[in-house]
Amino acid sequence: MKKYSGKGAINYDNGDVYEGDFKDSEPHGQGKITYIDDGRVCEGNWKDGKLQKGTCKWTNGDVYEGELVDGKPHGKGKAVESDGDTYEGEWRDGKMHGKGTSKMSNGDVYEGEFKNDKYDGKGTYKWPDGAVYEGEYKDGKRHGKGTYNYSSGAVYKGEWIADKRHGKGVMKYHNGNVYSGEWKGGMKHGKGTFEYADGDVLKSIGEWKKGKKNGLFEDVIRTSKQVIYENDEVKTSVKRESTSDIETDTEDTLSKSNKRQKVDHA
Repeated sequence: MKKYSGKGAINYDNGDVYEGDFKDSEPHGQGKITYIDDGRVCEGNWKDGKLQKGTCKWTNGDVYEGELVDGKPHGKGKAVESDGDTYEGEWRDGKMHGKGTSKMSNGDVYEGEFKNDKYDGKGTYKWPDGAVYEGEYKDGKRHGKGTYNYSSGAVYKGEWIADKRHGKGVMKYHNGNVYSGEWKGGMKHGKGTFEYADGDVLKSIGEWKKGKKNGLFEDVIRTSKQVIYENDEVKTSVKRESTSDIETDTEDTLSKSNKRQKVDHA
Protein backbone atom coordinates (compact mmCIF):
# COMPACT_ATOMS: atom_id res chain seq x y z
CA MET A 1 0.00 0.00 0.00
CA LYS A 2 1.28 3.43 -0.90
CA LYS A 3 2.21 5.52 2.14
CA TYR A 4 0.66 8.93 2.54
CA SER A 5 2.31 12.19 3.64
CA GLY A 6 0.69 15.59 4.12
CA LYS A 7 -2.41 16.72 5.98
CA GLY A 8 -5.36 14.54 6.79
CA ALA A 9 -7.50 12.77 9.37
CA ILE A 10 -7.95 9.28 10.68
CA ASN A 11 -10.72 7.61 12.69
CA TYR A 12 -9.34 4.84 14.90
CA ASP A 13 -11.27 1.66 15.64
CA ASN A 14 -11.77 2.68 19.30
CA GLY A 15 -13.40 5.98 18.30
CA ASP A 16 -10.41 8.30 18.75
CA VAL A 17 -9.96 10.89 15.99
CA TYR A 18 -6.68 12.42 14.75
CA GLU A 19 -6.39 15.47 12.54
CA GLY A 20 -3.13 16.97 11.31
CA ASP A 21 0.14 16.21 9.57
CA PHE A 22 1.17 12.77 8.32
CA LYS A 23 4.43 11.21 7.21
CA ASP A 24 4.54 7.72 5.74
CA SER A 25 0.89 7.29 6.80
CA GLU A 26 1.72 8.01 10.48
CA PRO A 27 0.88 11.17 12.46
CA HIS A 28 4.02 13.29 12.22
CA GLY A 29 4.34 17.03 12.75
CA GLN A 30 1.55 19.19 14.17
CA GLY A 31 -1.68 17.41 14.97
CA LYS A 32 -4.68 17.06 17.27
CA ILE A 33 -6.32 13.97 18.72
CA THR A 34 -9.67 13.66 20.49
CA TYR A 35 -9.96 10.71 22.90
CA ILE A 36 -13.39 9.13 23.05
CA ASP A 37 -13.02 7.66 26.58
CA ASP A 38 -12.86 10.95 28.51
CA GLY A 39 -13.32 13.59 25.81
CA ARG A 40 -9.88 15.15 26.27
CA VAL A 41 -8.25 16.86 23.34
CA CYS A 42 -4.46 16.83 22.96
CA GLU A 43 -2.65 18.97 20.43
CA GLY A 44 1.04 19.31 19.73
CA ASN A 45 4.11 17.82 18.09
CA TRP A 46 3.94 14.24 16.78
CA LYS A 47 6.76 11.96 15.69
CA ASP A 48 6.39 8.53 14.15
CA GLY A 49 2.77 8.25 15.25
CA LYS A 50 3.39 9.39 18.85
CA LEU A 51 2.44 12.67 20.49
CA GLN A 52 5.61 13.76 22.28
CA LYS A 53 4.86 17.24 23.57
CA GLY A 54 1.76 19.40 23.62
CA THR A 55 -1.35 20.62 25.41
CA CYS A 56 -4.23 18.50 26.67
CA LYS A 57 -7.62 19.86 27.71
CA TRP A 58 -10.26 17.93 29.63
CA THR A 59 -14.01 18.51 29.45
CA ASN A 60 -14.06 19.70 33.11
CA GLY A 61 -11.64 22.55 32.34
CA ASP A 62 -8.36 20.95 33.47
CA VAL A 63 -5.36 21.76 31.27
CA TYR A 64 -1.93 20.10 30.96
CA GLU A 65 1.04 21.37 28.98
CA GLY A 66 4.25 19.42 28.63
CA GLU A 67 5.70 16.08 27.64
CA LEU A 68 3.39 13.18 26.77
CA VAL A 69 3.46 9.43 26.17
CA ASP A 70 0.38 7.70 24.72
CA GLY A 71 -1.66 10.81 25.36
CA LYS A 72 -0.78 10.92 29.08
CA PRO A 73 1.46 13.36 31.00
CA HIS A 74 4.88 11.75 31.17
CA GLY A 75 8.15 13.60 31.76
CA LYS A 76 8.06 17.28 32.64
CA GLY A 77 4.92 19.38 32.50
CA LYS A 78 2.44 21.68 34.18
CA ALA A 79 -1.21 21.07 35.04
CA VAL A 80 -3.77 23.73 35.88
CA GLU A 81 -7.01 22.38 37.33
CA SER A 82 -10.41 23.99 36.98
CA ASP A 83 -10.50 24.83 40.71
CA GLY A 84 -7.25 26.84 40.47
CA ASP A 85 -4.87 24.22 41.84
CA THR A 86 -1.62 23.79 39.88
CA TYR A 87 1.21 21.26 39.69
CA GLU A 88 4.47 21.71 37.86
CA GLY A 89 7.14 19.05 37.77
CA GLU A 90 7.72 15.45 36.82
CA TRP A 91 5.06 12.97 35.68
CA ARG A 92 4.85 9.26 35.00
CA ASP A 93 2.02 7.49 33.18
CA GLY A 94 -0.41 10.37 33.79
CA LYS A 95 0.38 10.83 37.48
CA MET A 96 2.49 13.26 39.51
CA HIS A 97 5.66 11.29 40.09
CA GLY A 98 9.13 12.59 40.92
CA LYS A 99 9.99 16.12 41.98
CA GLY A 100 7.49 18.94 41.66
CA THR A 101 5.57 21.83 43.17
CA SER A 102 1.87 21.80 43.96
CA LYS A 103 0.08 25.09 44.65
CA MET A 104 -3.45 24.99 46.04
CA SER A 105 -6.07 27.67 45.44
CA ASN A 106 -6.34 28.24 49.22
CA GLY A 107 -2.68 29.32 49.39
CA ASP A 108 -1.11 26.03 50.53
CA VAL A 109 2.14 25.08 48.76
CA TYR A 110 3.94 21.74 48.68
CA GLU A 111 7.36 21.36 47.12
CA GLY A 112 9.15 18.03 47.05
CA GLU A 113 8.82 14.45 45.96
CA PHE A 114 5.70 12.71 44.64
CA LYS A 115 4.77 9.11 43.99
CA ASN A 116 1.60 8.04 42.16
CA ASP A 117 -0.12 11.42 42.68
CA LYS A 118 0.75 11.62 46.40
CA TYR A 119 3.40 13.33 48.53
CA ASP A 120 6.05 10.70 49.05
CA GLY A 121 9.69 11.20 50.04
CA LYS A 122 11.18 14.48 51.21
CA GLY A 123 9.17 17.67 50.94
CA THR A 124 8.18 21.04 52.38
CA TYR A 125 4.57 22.08 53.00
CA LYS A 126 3.70 25.74 53.70
CA TRP A 127 0.39 27.15 54.97
CA PRO A 128 -0.83 30.75 54.47
CA ASP A 129 -0.77 31.37 58.26
CA GLY A 130 3.01 30.89 58.31
CA ALA A 131 3.13 27.27 59.46
CA VAL A 132 5.76 25.11 57.74
CA TYR A 133 6.51 21.38 57.75
CA GLU A 134 9.78 20.12 56.33
CA GLY A 135 10.58 16.44 56.33
CA GLU A 136 9.53 13.03 55.12
CA TYR A 137 6.21 11.90 53.61
CA LYS A 138 4.70 8.55 52.80
CA ASP A 139 1.48 7.89 50.89
CA GLY A 140 0.47 11.55 51.15
CA LYS A 141 1.03 11.94 54.91
CA ARG A 142 3.80 13.22 57.19
CA HIS A 143 5.72 10.03 57.95
CA GLY A 144 9.29 9.57 59.14
CA LYS A 145 11.43 12.41 60.45
CA GLY A 146 10.41 16.03 60.12
CA THR A 147 10.19 19.49 61.65
CA TYR A 148 6.90 21.37 62.02
CA ASN A 149 7.00 25.12 62.72
CA TYR A 150 3.50 25.99 63.95
CA SER A 151 1.91 29.40 63.40
CA SER A 152 1.70 29.79 67.21
CA GLY A 153 5.50 29.82 67.40
CA ALA A 154 5.80 26.27 68.69
CA VAL A 155 8.25 23.91 66.97
CA TYR A 156 8.20 20.10 66.89
CA LYS A 157 11.20 18.14 65.64
CA GLY A 158 11.04 14.39 65.60
CA GLU A 159 9.28 11.33 64.27
CA TRP A 160 5.87 11.09 62.55
CA ILE A 161 3.46 8.36 61.52
CA ALA A 162 0.41 9.05 59.32
CA ASP A 163 0.38 12.82 59.99
CA LYS A 164 0.72 12.35 63.78
CA ARG A 165 3.66 13.01 66.11
CA HIS A 166 4.67 9.45 66.90
CA GLY A 167 7.96 8.08 68.23
CA LYS A 168 10.65 10.28 69.73
CA GLY A 169 10.55 14.04 69.40
CA VAL A 170 11.06 17.44 70.98
CA MET A 171 8.34 20.10 71.23
CA LYS A 172 9.32 23.68 72.03
CA TYR A 173 6.19 25.58 72.99
CA HIS A 174 5.67 29.27 72.29
CA ASN A 175 5.86 30.13 76.02
CA GLY A 176 9.33 28.61 76.36
CA ASN A 177 8.33 25.24 77.80
CA VAL A 178 9.99 22.18 76.24
CA TYR A 179 8.94 18.52 76.14
CA SER A 180 11.45 15.87 75.10
CA GLY A 181 10.41 12.27 74.89
CA GLU A 182 8.01 9.77 73.41
CA TRP A 183 4.82 10.44 71.45
CA LYS A 184 1.92 8.34 70.24
CA GLY A 185 -0.95 9.39 67.99
CA GLY A 186 -0.02 13.07 68.27
CA MET A 187 0.08 13.10 72.08
CA LYS A 188 2.81 12.80 74.71
CA HIS A 189 2.86 9.11 75.54
CA GLY A 190 5.69 7.20 77.20
CA LYS A 191 8.83 8.39 78.92
CA GLY A 192 9.73 12.05 78.71
CA THR A 193 10.95 15.23 80.35
CA PHE A 194 8.97 18.48 80.51
CA GLU A 195 11.03 21.61 81.18
CA TYR A 196 9.22 24.72 82.43
CA ALA A 197 10.37 28.17 81.40
CA ASP A 198 9.16 29.66 84.69
CA GLY A 199 7.58 28.67 88.01
CA ASP A 200 8.49 26.53 91.01
CA VAL A 201 9.07 23.36 88.97
CA LEU A 202 12.18 23.44 86.79
CA LYS A 203 11.42 20.15 85.07
CA SER A 204 9.25 17.08 85.46
CA ILE A 205 10.51 13.60 84.54
CA GLY A 206 8.25 10.59 84.19
CA GLU A 207 5.83 8.75 81.97
CA TRP A 208 2.87 10.25 80.13
CA LYS A 209 -0.28 8.50 78.98
CA LYS A 210 -2.44 9.99 76.22
CA GLY A 211 -1.01 13.46 76.78
CA LYS A 212 -1.25 13.47 80.59
CA LYS A 213 1.10 12.67 83.44
CA ASN A 214 0.54 9.17 84.75
CA GLY A 215 2.27 7.55 87.74
CA LEU A 216 5.42 8.52 89.61
CA PHE A 217 7.26 11.65 88.45
CA GLU A 218 10.46 13.29 89.58
CA ASP A 219 9.89 17.03 89.83
CA VAL A 220 13.02 19.15 90.03
CA ILE A 221 12.10 22.23 92.07
CA ARG A 222 13.43 25.67 91.34
CA THR A 223 13.99 27.74 94.53
CA SER A 224 12.94 31.35 94.49
CA LYS A 225 12.90 34.15 97.08
CA GLN A 226 12.66 37.92 97.28
CA VAL A 227 15.48 39.72 99.06
CA ILE A 228 15.54 43.28 100.44
CA TYR A 229 18.92 44.98 100.30
CA GLU A 230 20.20 48.03 102.17
CA ASN A 231 23.58 49.53 101.38
CA ASP A 232 24.47 46.40 99.41
CA GLU A 233 23.72 44.19 102.43
CA VAL A 234 20.84 41.71 102.77
CA LYS A 235 18.30 43.15 105.17
CA THR A 236 15.60 40.51 104.98
CA SER A 237 14.22 37.74 102.78
CA VAL A 238 10.58 37.50 101.82
CA LYS A 239 9.04 34.19 100.78
CA ARG A 240 7.38 34.37 97.37
CA GLU A 241 4.67 32.07 96.07
CA SER A 242 4.87 31.18 92.35
CA THR A 243 3.10 28.78 90.07
CA SER A 244 4.18 26.92 86.98
CA ASP A 245 3.11 28.15 83.58
CA ILE A 246 0.25 26.27 82.08
CA GLU A 247 0.96 24.52 78.81
CA THR A 248 -1.19 26.41 76.35
CA ASP A 249 -0.31 24.67 73.07
CA THR A 250 -2.90 21.90 72.99
CA GLU A 251 -3.30 19.07 70.56
CA ASP A 252 -6.24 20.90 68.95
CA THR A 253 -4.37 24.16 68.40
CA LEU A 254 -1.31 22.40 67.04
CA SER A 255 -3.00 19.94 64.72
CA LYS A 256 -3.16 20.66 61.00
CA SER A 257 -4.31 18.49 58.11
CA ASN A 258 -3.01 18.25 54.59
CA LYS A 259 -5.21 19.45 51.83
CA ARG A 260 -6.71 16.48 50.01
CA GLN A 261 -4.49 14.59 47.62
CA LYS A 262 -5.60 14.93 44.00
CA VAL A 263 -5.65 11.37 42.71
CA ASP A 264 -8.19 11.17 39.89
CA HIS A 265 -7.55 14.52 38.22
CA ALA A 266 -10.65 15.94 39.96
